[in-house]
Parts: sequence; structure tokens; C-alpha cells
Amino acid sequence: MLDLTDLWQTTVSHPWLWVPFSCAVVISLLLWSGRIRQPGLVNFFAIGLILPCVNLSLVATGVIAASQQLTLDLVGLMPF
Repeated sequence: MLDLTDLWQTTVSHPWLWVPFSCAVVISLLLWSGRIRQPGLVNFFAIGLILPCVNLSLVATGVIAASQQLTLDLVGLMPF
């Protein structure tokens, strides 16, 4: 199991993990403020930018977290 401190260190040490997530947070704050009034633009930001950014961050964090354990398991399967 991955500790939250390890997860935080993993996320901060890889810029391609925290950059998409921080972009999603900034765009979400912009949408939450209500400054954008066009529904098409709001949908573009919500579905076209925020959703892929969050998905990329979560999938990449999961891959990095699982890769350390998978590496140990694969080394255990080696015959030598």
C-alpha cells in the first residue's frame, strides 16, 4: 500500500503529474468564479480541458505507484 506521504513525493517529483492537475484546478476556479458566461465555452473547458487533465494526472500517478510494486514482483519471477 502506498502512503500518502509517498504519493505526495511521487506527485511533486514528476512535473508531468502536477502540471495537468494544477491546470485543471486553475480552470475549475475560473469556471467557478462565473466570469465565463457562454455555455459552449464552459462545456469546452469542463469536458475538453479539465477532464483530460484530471484523467492524465490520476492514471499517471497510478502507473508510477504500481510500477514500483510491479518491478519487485517481476524481479521475484526471475529464475536467477
